[in-house]
Amino acid sequence: MTISTAATSDSQFPGVSFVIPCYRESAEVLERTVCAIGHSMSNVPRDSWELIVVDDGTNDEKYRAIEGVDRLIVHEENVGYGGSLKSGIAAARFQFIAITDADDTYPNDKFQELLRLAPAKSMVIGARAWASISPVRRIPKRIITGIACFIAGKKIPDLNSGMRVFDRRIYEGNRNIFPNKFSFSSTLTMVALTQNYPTAFVNVTYGRRTGKSKIHPIRDTIRFTTQILRLSLYFRPLRFFFPIAAFFFLMAGVRGVRDVFVANQFGGLCVLLFSMSFQTFFFGLIAEIINKKN
Repeated sequence: MTISTAATSDSQFPGVSFVIPCYRESAEVLERTVCAIGHSMSNVPRDSWELIVVDDGTNDEKYRAIEGVDRLIVHEENVGYGGSLKSGIAAARFQFIAITDADDTYPNDKFQELLRLAPAKSMVIGARAWASISPVRRIPKRIITGIACFIAGKKIPDLNSGMRVFDRRIYEGNRNIFPNKFSFSSTLTMVALTQNYPTAFVNVTYGRRTGKSKIHPIRDTIRFTTQILRLSLYFRPLRFFFPIAAFFFLMAGVRGVRDVFVANQFGGLCVLLFSMSFQTFFFGLIAEIINKKN
């Protein structure tokens, strides 16, 4: 497929395809999102950007009447947030993809601020303040983000922001590992950071959503965590295995001290824990070598 890289009047401004996944959002809210993007891009030539809406099983005929939408992709059944983004990216004309939610929570009229950093940055993420996240979701999100920061070896202000601009090659080079559900955006962040794509975070406000959130606090937290650990094994295996090896080593040391003081010798459990520690570390080392060779 030929990808256009047309530029706007600003030579630093790339052509961009906006993709908005939409599931059970009212046409009025979606229209506000589309209008906000149009307002942000009002001084940019219209042939340098496009707007794609992916109706993920809502089947609302009102979507077809919304002005400013260049292409409406309709899924007869719901396939998920990630699946919708995959459909939108496949249909996109431009190399840079901009995504946002259809629920009017992100400041979509500020997209040009993110786009000005591209193509110098392969990904620009709109980072929400922690205070804007509900207390119920804040604790698990901090835990997940902490794990992600350790694996990536970098600070991550917002792991799964739904407002971002990215070079589609980040996705296309690793499309087999992207899920169809909500962890698509966190996967995108981790792929960019672990593969050293230039990434920037821009602080954005986050409003109160209209309607009910599609995220399930427990199920999706487990899904996010599992996906991050999978990505660790895929891109940074030693980062996954080393903490486990260190834990066994610490337990072996504690047990060894206990054995020396109580029995004046190292017991079988101590030896077993040391063995598990070294084996786990070398598994990680071998996986890291294989990963680097590929």
